[in-house]
Amino acid sequence: MKLIDIFRIAAGNLKRNRLRTVLTVSGVVVGVGAIVFLVSLGFGLQKLALDKIVRLEALKVITVTSGSKTESQLNAGIAEEFEKISGVSAVSPITRNIVSFKIGNTETEQVVYGVKPEFLDMENLKISTGQAFSSKDAKNEMIISKEILTNFGLNQDSILGKDIDYTYAISGGENKGTLKVVGLFDEKGVYAPFDAISGNNESYASVKVKVADKVNVPEVKKTIESMGYNTSVIQDQSAAVNQVFSIINIVLGGFGMIAFFVAAIGIFNTMTISLLERTHEIGVMKAIGGNSKDIAMIFITESALIGFLGGIFGLSVGWLLGGLLNLLVNFMATESGGEAVSLFAIPLVFGILTIFFSFLVSTVAGIWPARRAAKLNPLEALRYE
Repeated sequence: MKLIDIFRIAAGNLKRNRLRTVLTVSGVVVGVGAIVFLVSLGFGLQKLALDKIVRLEALKVITVTSGSKTESQLNAGIAEEFEKISGVSAVSPITRNIVSFKIGNTETEQVVYGVKPEFLDMENLKISTGQAFSSKDAKNEMIISKEILTNFGLNQDSILGKDIDYTYAISGGENKGTLKVVGLFDEKGVYAPFDAISGNNESYASVKVKVADKVNVPEVKKTIESMGYNTSVIQDQSAAVNQVFSIINIVLGGFGMIAFFVAAIGIFNTMTISLLERTHEIGVMKAIGGNSKDIAMIFITESALIGFLGGIFGLSVGWLLGGLLNLLVNFMATESGGEAVSLFAIPLVFGILTIFFSFLVSTVAGIWPARRAAKLNPLEALRYE
């Protein structure tokens, strides 16, 4: 029997029992849809996390911190040595001080980072309101996160351009002054020009080293580490994120697999019932020359078609549910002043593998009923009512 004939007979059998076919396919759709919905949520969250930390310029930046030895402290001399390393295009030292700010009767302590203008580019710090430092030589300015506004009970308009008194401890006393707020950003932190708040501390909290070409990042990183300093790069963080989300996707997919294997049991049950109902028909087919292989192939094709259709519709349902939930979340986010994001992502390879997996499992579920049908004795089958 030709493959096209086997396919036509199998499709005809499924069409003849439409209600049973629809219910069985629906079970597969629920299982596949659950897998797609849950795993696509994991992929979406993974993409969001990676987008936050990975960009082209960030891949060229190495963060250097002090080593365990006392002589491995970061200072101006060491920063100059970093600049001399082959392949390095820019070096930006960072200081760190705990500063007390006061507006009226409200006082709060914040960690203030002293940075150079190039640091903002290295970190891809986006100023949402106002501007960055007015010039490279600016001293009495600062940019702050919007989160700090709640500490002062102020809004964006009232804080921009405002001079804020500050105090921080130095050896032998304290330092006082004022800083003007020139910009606001969404991330956490407070940044001031490098020379604005440095005190008499000659060491740096860390140093950002930018490499001209990301191909040279491993070599520059190794050179800095050989000098006794600790380093970290975005690739390390992205690798950790990928590892965590791989585990999350496996767990989410596991929950969906429960529903899918219940559907596989439904396919097995459907094909077994179909075998019992068509025992006499199988006897007739064998009596007129049908061989066991063709009969087995008809049953396997039926179960494979159920899995294939369930995989396609399940993928569509999972994608649709994810899209609807994403629209709802984004609507609520934008209404409350937040930013719209994409929580769900379905990679092409994952979609194709999902359909193939549904097809494969359904085919396997139909093997036992197919073997039983192939082994039926034609005389006994003809007597079966």
